[in-house]
Amino acid sequence: MNDKYPGYYLHQIGPYIGKIRPSLARNLVLAYSEEGDWVWDPFCGSGTVALECRLLSRNVLASDTNPYACTLTRAKLHAPTSIQQGLRSLESLLPHFNMVDKKDRSIAPKWVKSFFNPQTLQESIILMELFKKHRMYFLAGCLLHILHHQRPGFLSYPASHLVPYLRDRAFPREEFPEMYYYRDPIPRLQAKIKRVLNNPPPQSNVSFKVIEQSVLKSDPPKRIIDAVITSPPYLNNLDYARDNRLRLWFLGISDHKTIKVNEIGRFSSFKDDILNSLNTIAQSLKIGGYCVLVLGDVREKNKVHDLPKIIINLVQEKIESLVIKEAWKDKIPSHKRARRNGRATRTETIVVFQRRKGIFDG
Repeated sequence: MNDKYPGYYLHQIGPYIGKIRPSLARNLVLAYSEEGDWVWDPFCGSGTVALECRLLSRNVLASDTNPYACTLTRAKLHAPTSIQQGLRSLESLLPHFNMVDKKDRSIAPKWVKSFFNPQTLQESIILMELFKKHRMYFLAGCLLHILHHQRPGFLSYPASHLVPYLRDRAFPREEFPEMYYYRDPIPRLQAKIKRVLNNPPPQSNVSFKVIEQSVLKSDPPKRIIDAVITSPPYLNNLDYARDNRLRLWFLGISDHKTIKVNEIGRFSSFKDDILNSLNTIAQSLKIGGYCVLVLGDVREKNKVHDLPKIIINLVQEKIESLVIKEAWKDKIPSHKRARRNGRATRTETIVVFQRRKGIFDG
C-alpha cells in the first residue's frame, strides 16, 4: 500500500492519541468501498477515516463515546472549503462575543484555572459557548487544538500539547514572564484557521452523520452499511478520557471519568464488549460488505497481548456471518507513536472480514 500520502492539514485540526494514519485510512477506504457507499466507523476517534470518506466521495456514519472525538470528527466533516469562508464564520460571531459581559465567568475548577491567564480563560469559555450554541463545529475544533502548549500561538501557560500537563518547572514564571501574560484567543484562532485550511478540502455532496454513542448502545439501520473501517480500543493501552481531560472540560464534561466507564478496553470485559460490538457491526453490513479492523499490539510490562488473534478467534467461534478474508501487519514509525517507551503500540495488524449470509438473514 502507498504510505506517501501526507493527508490534508485538516487531519491535524486537533491532537488525539492513537490516531490511524491518513495514508492507511485512505488506502483502506479505496480498497474496501466504492464511491457513494456508506462507510461506518464505530470507534471514530479524531475522524481520520470519516474525513477520508468525505474526500473520496463516500457517505459516512461515525460514532464514539468520547465527546472530544465526536467534536473533532464533526469539525473535519463540516470544515469550510476556503480560508476566507473559515475566517468569515469566525467574524460572524465576533459581535456576539463583544457583547458578552466578561467581568466574571470564573466557573472553572482550580485545576483548569491553573493552565490559563484569567482573562484568556474567560474569553475561551465564552467562545466555546458560542461555537456550541451556533453549531460551529469547525471553529470548536480549532479552539480545542490551541488550548494548551508552550508555543506563543496557543492559549495556556506553558504546557504539554497532547496530554495536558503544566511545564512551569521547565519554564518558571520568573524567567519566562511573557509566557504567563494574557493571550488573545481571536488572532490565534484566525492563525489556526489559516493553517488548517491552507490546503482546504474540496466541495463534497456526500451525506454524513456523527453520533456520540457507544457501539454497544447503538442501533444502526440493519444491512445498509457497505463497509466498516475502524480501529477499536487497545485493551487499556490508551486512556482517551484522562488524556483529553482539559478539552473535555471545555466541552462540558466536568469529570472525565464519566467518559471512561463507557469505553471498551478494560481487560475484565473486553472480550464480551468486542464480541457484542462485532455482532452489531455484522448486523449493519450488507451481504458481501467488509469489516476492516486496524488492531495494534498491546504491551503491558513484559507481556504482549495478541489482540488480532483474540478477535479472529472470537469471530470464528461466535459470529457465523463474518468470515476472515485477509490479514497483514503494518509497522508504526517511531515518531507516530503516542508513547515511545513502555506500552507504546509498535505494529498494527489489519484484519479484514466479509459478511456472508448468516443467522441475521433468516
